[in-house]
Amino acid sequence: MGTLLQDLRFSFRQIRKAPSFAATAVLTLALGIGANTAIFSLVNALLLKPLPVANPKQIAALTLRQNNGPSLPFFSWPEFKEIRAQSKGSFSDVFVSTMGLDGITIPGQQPERVMTSYVSGNLFDALGLKAAAGRLFLPSEGEVLGRDPVIVLGYDFWEQRFNGDPNVVGRSVTLDGQPLTVIGVAPKSFQGLQSFISVAAFVPLSEMGIGGTPADVLNSWSDREFVAYGRLRPGVSLHQASAELSIVTQNLMRQHPDVEKKIDIAAVPESSQRITTGDPNTMVIVAALFMGLAGMVLLLACVNVANLVLVRATVREREMAVRSALGAPRSRLLRQMITETVALALMGGVMGVVVGMWASSALAHINPHADIPLFLSFEFDWRIFLYSLLVALLAGVVVGIVPALRLAKANVNTVLHEGSRGVTPGHHWLRDSLVALQIAGSLVLLVVTSLFVRSLSAMQTMDFGFKPEQVLNVAVDPNEIGMKDAQTRALAGDILLRLHQLAGVDSVSHASMVPLGYFGNGDTLVIDGAPAPTDPAAFGAGFNVVSPDYFSVMGIDVLRGRAFTAMDDEQGRDVAIVSESTARKYWPNQDPIGRTFRRESEKARKLAVIGIAGDAEFQLFGGAKKRPFFYLPYAQHVAGNSLMVFQLKTHGDPLALVPTVEKTIHGLAPQLPIFQVQSMHQALFTLNGLLLFQIAASLAGIMGGLGLTLAVIGLYGVISYTVSQRVREIGLRMALGASRGMVFKMIYRQSIRIVGIGLGIGLVVAVVAAQAVGSLVIVSVRDPATYAMVITALGIVALASCFLPARRAMAVEPMVALREN
Repeated sequence: MGTLLQDLRFSFRQIRKAPSFAATAVLTLALGIGANTAIFSLVNALLLKPLPVANPKQIAALTLRQNNGPSLPFFSWPEFKEIRAQSKGSFSDVFVSTMGLDGITIPGQQPERVMTSYVSGNLFDALGLKAAAGRLFLPSEGEVLGRDPVIVLGYDFWEQRFNGDPNVVGRSVTLDGQPLTVIGVAPKSFQGLQSFISVAAFVPLSEMGIGGTPADVLNSWSDREFVAYGRLRPGVSLHQASAELSIVTQNLMRQHPDVEKKIDIAAVPESSQRITTGDPNTMVIVAALFMGLAGMVLLLACVNVANLVLVRATVREREMAVRSALGAPRSRLLRQMITETVALALMGGVMGVVVGMWASSALAHINPHADIPLFLSFEFDWRIFLYSLLVALLAGVVVGIVPALRLAKANVNTVLHEGSRGVTPGHHWLRDSLVALQIAGSLVLLVVTSLFVRSLSAMQTMDFGFKPEQVLNVAVDPNEIGMKDAQTRALAGDILLRLHQLAGVDSVSHASMVPLGYFGNGDTLVIDGAPAPTDPAAFGAGFNVVSPDYFSVMGIDVLRGRAFTAMDDEQGRDVAIVSESTARKYWPNQDPIGRTFRRESEKARKLAVIGIAGDAEFQLFGGAKKRPFFYLPYAQHVAGNSLMVFQLKTHGDPLALVPTVEKTIHGLAPQLPIFQVQSMHQALFTLNGLLLFQIAASLAGIMGGLGLTLAVIGLYGVISYTVSQRVREIGLRMALGASRGMVFKMIYRQSIRIVGIGLGIGLVVAVVAAQAVGSLVIVSVRDPATYAMVITALGIVALASCFLPARRAMAVEPMVALREN
């Protein structure tokens, strides 16, 4: 320990003697460590940080896969009850939840739209949570619709709206016009089970009807909208639980063959379903990708600092030789050098944590373009600090090991007998190799960055099947203030009429969902005249409930037949418009106009096809543009569709109309919450749309920029050092007749060789890396133009960084150089 402290004191003295070198090394490592810390904080929040519940490792998510389709965490209420009853060997309890957006009214305050979580009564008990005030739900509550009109407030909502008053217990609040009694407050740390969503209130499943949910939701086998979780018994693994669930699956298929066909139920890590993507491995793959990019930035930073340390080691060769001659063993010298680099890395680590905290804060303020109370928290915990410490220590060892070995192998007699620098070799292969490695790493980062940036650019200009230009979205939900269907229908008509009369508005429509938005509608189709499908899931389709002018406002072409009119009301024949892909799939080589189909949720209601609309992009993931889709007229489907997004086609800036639009709506319904007010262009940047690509492109761009900067600095440093070491040689060449132009070419030949080797190695690695991210981008990963552009740009920038050192070499005066010792 005494020797270590002595080494540390000596290291800090050496660092103080070379402040410029120390500052450059610390800042370089801080960038690399900071990038890794920021990305790890995101991964930590997504995948590693446990739920704030008792024994969180025992919590598993359940997934259901049908006909070898994607594994999704959604179950029907009857399925949940059967799983809970038949899996007691693996789970001590199974519970479910589903999200809702409701209007809550506190006496004396305006109604407010909040995120709610409808949960089974046993959820809090299964998670081992205790109330911050009052009590939580009992396992017996929430089993029968309408029986338990109670509510548990979220901790943050309780503090913000009730100032943390414990006397709120027993008071009444109104949710979507229905009075509920507050029985308690959830614990402070528990925001709900969905990542990044802050729940304002928890409601038993028995109250789902107040949000417009069909009354038979707790009896329907096909209505899968509940996310299921289970608490594993001590000592039970996910594999064992899945084995028991496979037996449950066989029982369900045998007992209910009409709905449970070719299903597979499994237990997966809870963290894999914090953001539902359809594939539990997707988040792991994305996390690994960006951790890999951040790791490459750190590697480039380490290589850069290693080069600086190599330069410094050359200067200190004589010092180390003297120490060796005086009896210091080479292992002692090697340890001393590594101690110095570790000290530098720890200093860089401290600064890197600060950089990472700043970057994490920036990530937390990403605009998701959604009227959803997101809870983006990347708080630093022991995992992040431990990770940063380990990264810093690793960086210190990596940076120091090569220079230390070089010094340890130095010939003492040769170094001590050197009377002057003499003529040094034209280049040092190790330093040149390290810089070539930096160039290669930078090329890989820039290629990946280019793929993401080009994908984002291509998506912004792609044909969505609708025209987002000059469209304003304004959403309301009259159900949130307790309006019934008849009142909602009348209000919708009044709002349409008033908005159409506003100056600057060409036309107005409303719909139950927005393309690329956070919410959608789906159902299973029953095609009249077609044989019963062996796989009902293959007949799934999305749909939208719209007013007559929707297609003209959104610029969606009606290719055949007609659009909806005012005559398509509750007195008229039930009609529908299907997308082109829907017509092609269900009525191949036939005329769909006049054909009929039904929805699984309303089998008795026959819908006649009156038109075929062009395919439109409603969700970028999963090939949604080609997914079956159909439209229903709002006037025939008011029930259950109180959420309406009014869309105004304007002939000016749509956002300029926002104050007038809000004033007009509040003139008709003063207490009605208005939300999701944005242009259609802004609405494209959601998690189901362009937002993930925007984030990925930004993160990749930052990594690529850091890599390029480090590579340029490294090349500049090596060439500058080479010039400083070759001053005497350059002077001798010029004294013997070499021109300044020849000296300039000589320096640039070395630069071109290093850059060329780096680009060659980088190209091979970049092709492999591009294949790895191929599933996450929409452009070709083999596009020659991309590689040519990146190689050309990187080559030009890298060679430009050598211009100043080459100019300094040209300016050497022969007589002055030859007098140097």
